[in-house]
Amino acid sequence: MDSYRKPTELELTILRRSFSKWGVFEYFKNRLLTIRTSTDGKRQIFLLSTDVYAINRSSLYSGLYIGTLGKYLSPSIEMAQIIAREATRFPFVKVNRKAESLIIYGRDIFGDSIVEYSVSKENEAVIVLNMHGEAIGLGLTRYDSTSIATKGKVTVTNVADIGQYIRKERRFGSMF
Repeated sequence: MDSYRKPTELELTILRRSFSKWGVFEYFKNRLLTIRTSTDGKRQIFLLSTDVYAINRSSLYSGLYIGTLGKYLSPSIEMAQIIAREATRFPFVKVNRKAESLIIYGRDIFGDSIVEYSVSKENEAVIVLNMHGEAIGLGLTRYDSTSIATKGKVTVTNVADIGQYIRKERRFGSMF
């Protein structure tokens, strides 16, 4: 059975480092976080409302899912949206409208679709933004800043996108 608990000091250190990396340290400074450890050992992090007084430790979900904790925090789409809204500096790629449609359907990003970016190295986790600066996905760069906008090549791998929820619903929706 899954259970919820408060983060340990080591987990808080990892989270704080991740929040600092993504530019949202101040946003999360006085927020309530809980960890749900599943039967397969994954540690999922949830942001709780300050209105929450008690957590039913056997609840299925509690709060806003912000990512999975391992050696680092792997942010969720919800976390990416917080970062895009709250942070002033973070690794990102901003894509044109055509690429936005493709990303929502799970496609990778071609260099010629990138209109703006803030990346430094290959294999860097980035937030994928649309033209309005809204987070629509998470990606992993295949190149550093000198080659990220190379025409005709996939330069960012799509790791997660907002379309996943829709695609998942379609799969399960056809069962009923």
